[in-house]
Amino acid sequence: MSPDIAHTLPGGLERNPYTLQVYDPARDKEAWDKALAQTCNATLFHLHEFLDYHPPGRFQNHHLLFRVGEEARVLMTGAIRATDRGPALVSYPGASYGGPAYPAGLSFTQAHHLVNLLLRHTRQEGFKTVTITPTPAIYSGWPGDVLEFHLFKSGFRYLRREITQAIPLDYPDGDIFSTLCNKTRTAVRKAVKEGLTVDQDLPLTDANLETFYPLLWDNRQRLGVTPTHSLDELKRLRDLIPGKLMLSLVRFQGRAVAGILNFGTNDRVLLIFYVCHDWEYQEHRPVPLLIYDTMQWAHRRGYRYLDFGTSTLNMEPNWGLLKFKENFGSRGWFRDTFTIDL
Repeated sequence: MSPDIAHTLPGGLERNPYTLQVYDPARDKEAWDKALAQTCNATLFHLHEFLDYHPPGRFQNHHLLFRVGEEARVLMTGAIRATDRGPALVSYPGASYGGPAYPAGLSFTQAHHLVNLLLRHTRQEGFKTVTITPTPAIYSGWPGDVLEFHLFKSGFRYLRREITQAIPLDYPDGDIFSTLCNKTRTAVRKAVKEGLTVDQDLPLTDANLETFYPLLWDNRQRLGVTPTHSLDELKRLRDLIPGKLMLSLVRFQGRAVAGILNFGTNDRVLLIFYVCHDWEYQEHRPVPLLIYDTMQWAHRRGYRYLDFGTSTLNMEPNWGLLKFKENFGSRGWFRDTFTIDL
């Protein structure tokens, strides 16, 4: 992606061209959406339609707009969280990542000004800590590290560094199957031979979500966790961000035995948010078939990456999960969280 000349600002440190405003939905929704359309690294987690699925009062919002003149150029989602040190500004708790969303061509000088203004604002507002989880590099059409440089230079440090695994969907000859490891190819062949079929990209009707959700719930209960979203929240997300969720089910003899729910986070990356299966049918290998089918679907739709999500927690690797994802050709990228005490 080439830099948008209309968003390129003069260099130099003599003045900061940005002003900062706390987002007011009654005043700034149109400006936010217009700026969002010009960014190179925003995701659906920057959309207020997504953020609005949380019930009122769950989080104390503190979203920021950085303007040049009257025009919003850079956006940052955030919320206020109480800590032992006092109020903290954090990347939005209800989203996988946040951090500044900015246009292509962000310069070294512009990044310097953005970080300086962010710190000036947070100090003036009485925040004691700022914690940011920027969007991973694969989501950006203009990847670079100038913002991270200035975060570090200004006193930020790593709070944690996790690994998110994603499959680069670059298949010049269109042959996806050969990129799978031998074990995974065997599993896919077994699933097909035993009669498993994939209902791909299903309509997100109540009935289809109600077929998927018990699979997800039972699968997560066996793992000792609870899904991030309730069934009602998934239905609400479907209504708030139409066209951004993709559901597929694997069936065996007419019974749904596995499912996958993906988020179209931006035009580059499809994120696997939930994948699950009925443990009684695991031997039929429905999950490898489902992921392989999703790889094909995402490739046809023009996505650059299929993101499996993180495989570490507080920098502790889940070795089995890492290996499983690597069997599909995934690679690891950092998903970093930065923090500073003010």
